[in-house]
Amino acid sequence: MLLENLGLHFHVVDVVNGVLFGNSSRVNGIVEFKIGTDNEIGLHDRAYNHEMNKSRSRLSTPPNLVHNAMAEDQLTPYLLDSSLIDYTIAATSEALQLSDPALQEQSKKKATYALQFFLNILDPSFKKEKEQLDTFRLYYAALNGRSQTFIASNMIVMIHPGLAAKLVQDLPMTTESTVKKYQPKTSDLTPAQFVLSLPDTLDTIFAHIPLLTQSDRDTFYRAALTSHAFHNVAQLRLWRHPRDLDTVEQQVRFAFGAAISSAVGESLGLLVKRLRIRIVKGVWNMRLVETNVTLTPGVVNLTLHWGDTLDAEVPVTPSLVASLHTVLTSLPDLKHLKLVKYAYTPNAETKLQIPADAHSVFTKLESLQLYDFHWYWQPISHGLGPALRVLDIGYGTMISGDKIVELSAKLTSLISLRISSGVEVRHIRGIVGNLPKLEHVEIINFTEVDDEYVVAAIPLLASLESLKELSFNRAIGSTQLKVLVDSPGPLEEVSLKLKLDGEAADTLERLLKAKRETLEAIIIKFSENDLAPSDTLVEVLANVPRLERILIDFETGHKLSSSFVDKLLVQCPKLKWTSSLECLVAGNSLYETEYRARLERERDEELEAMEEDILGN
Repeated sequence: MLLENLGLHFHVVDVVNGVLFGNSSRVNGIVEFKIGTDNEIGLHDRAYNHEMNKSRSRLSTPPNLVHNAMAEDQLTPYLLDSSLIDYTIAATSEALQLSDPALQEQSKKKATYALQFFLNILDPSFKKEKEQLDTFRLYYAALNGRSQTFIASNMIVMIHPGLAAKLVQDLPMTTESTVKKYQPKTSDLTPAQFVLSLPDTLDTIFAHIPLLTQSDRDTFYRAALTSHAFHNVAQLRLWRHPRDLDTVEQQVRFAFGAAISSAVGESLGLLVKRLRIRIVKGVWNMRLVETNVTLTPGVVNLTLHWGDTLDAEVPVTPSLVASLHTVLTSLPDLKHLKLVKYAYTPNAETKLQIPADAHSVFTKLESLQLYDFHWYWQPISHGLGPALRVLDIGYGTMISGDKIVELSAKLTSLISLRISSGVEVRHIRGIVGNLPKLEHVEIINFTEVDDEYVVAAIPLLASLESLKELSFNRAIGSTQLKVLVDSPGPLEEVSLKLKLDGEAADTLERLLKAKRETLEAIIIKFSENDLAPSDTLVEVLANVPRLERILIDFETGHKLSSSFVDKLLVQCPKLKWTSSLECLVAGNSLYETEYRARLERERDEELEAMEEDILGN
């Protein structure tokens, strides 16, 4: 053991018997222990022994750790990243060697937070992690001048702080000339420069720069290199909405950055409002996920993305349930939660033990998206209540329609509901009855249904007087579309699948006319053939001034009147590029000269943002 090679003083407590050994030292390569009676042990050591006995169960290895040891070992090389280790060693060396009190204090903070990161996350049950952990425990004891306590070989070891001199001999030397303090000067600034250096001014300016893409973040990065004032503001905005932590390497570096940032002020982790993080297959990065969440307690919006469809079958274990509870209860300000598991979940071999207070997290939620996680439905349904405004029960979430109806009776503030599990007409009727103020409804049903299902479901949904968005994936006919034409809701977005009967085109035009004042997006697929576009339809679309997206399955190769196409482009200034729009405007001279470049640039920017939005799908 590393301790034995240093010839240093320490105390050891026998974990099994609770006996305290005092005044231990190594002499000529042999560790000697002088065993003292209880009367011989000082008051401080007896108190220490008492605390160790009380916390023995907490310090011992939990049963699930033994079971997952091989899997969790995959995390070790990521945690022992050489650049992070080198930074920590250099910071410790600097702190131990500097003589200038001001410089030493700052260096000590840097080293302390870096060391604490490793002390908190490294697991001594893995050999390589234990070796690094032993070293950093010695550094920490030397740096802070107080005892450092830990478990080693079924013993609780307490290192005394007389280690600094020994450690300095082994660490790389640092000269004070390499450590400089930044002294900001404001005397030479012009009034305009001074105003631009004010944090509030810069924050207002930077608020107009999006953070959706890599190029957006590059803009902030370049701004951060301009000046200290720009650096501070750019850093704050980047940390409020960090990029998706999709890989384990990203998660390690993010956690380390949040940990050491406390050395120069308030931890940047406290600024984080949105966190999206992946749980890898095998759940071997879960302690890293927990660390990231612990470092970002102010998160309001959390996405936990566990598994993908390519992972095939991924079971839920008791340890995962416990970790999920730890993560969720670590975020007291959580308002928006997305729990995603695309890999198939087999039935648990044993009943999962859900913590008694697991429901408390869900009482304050304003939005919840579930993909799978039906095995956690009991605390979810227990906790959700009047605060919830958005509920998305995604595909693969095996919740019965009866349970959804039962839950809906509690959700008095709900305005958006998406259901991808098969619900029957009676369930839709119950939901509409319980939630008459719904504004956004999406019903996705992949089970076999007959025409009676569609005939009954559409009038129920159309009866919602506040309905702004409707998405329904079963094919409907012109009769049901006419029901929407006469519906009271101020429809803004309609996504439907139509049967292309003789009245479909005419009824679609009637819907566009009826909702022309509010409609922003029209998404129509056809159950069989595509729709042949006409000048009449284009003219009707042109009279929907708020229209942003046209996604209608059109036949290609139809020549349309340039005058109607011109009207569409001019009278609908918010139009976005879509393949359907391209079908209508192809070859139009006004489009080619004045619109194509802008619309395609906006399209490419959206695609770039979607590529960066890795875990937001």
